[in-house]
Amino acid sequence: MVAYQIMTSLRKKIFFSSSVEQTVAIAAAWTRSLQKGALISLEGPLGVGKTHFVKGVAVALNIKEEVSSPTFSLLKSYQGGEKTLHHLDFYRLEKEEEILELGLEDYLENSVTIIEWGDRFPKFFPTTTIRIVMKLIEGNLREISFLLPDEIYENTSF
Repeated sequence: MVAYQIMTSLRKKIFFSSSVEQTVAIAAAWTRSLQKGALISLEGPLGVGKTHFVKGVAVALNIKEEVSSPTFSLLKSYQGGEKTLHHLDFYRLEKEEEILELGLEDYLENSVTIIEWGDRFPKFFPTTTIRIVMKLIEGNLREISFLLPDEIYENTSF
């Protein structure tokens, strides 16, 4: 695997969610404009709702299977209507060699790939990577920031 340069020019869209249902709905609405080959780095602290966000992506991709966190398996794949969803979790990874062993590039061509805790190893991502940063504001309120490369931002509708 080739190490990529860190992304430089990203445009931001921010949404707020106060429930699991809103997080799922935001993710589902946004996913409808994703193209095959999309790579998403999903970032934020434990318990902020990253896996619920992935569940919303799965809804939009017509995935019937229950989505769960791949923390211990590192990777789960789900077949949707037209696109496959690859859901990875880098939380337990400690060394760059572990990324290489996963063969990440094998999952990028004809699917939507989401990596929870992707901010732990950003140099492995191409410049077209979409960053989604989730933050707990207070109580149940969360900020969901979409950091999109220009070419993806222009083709994204919410």
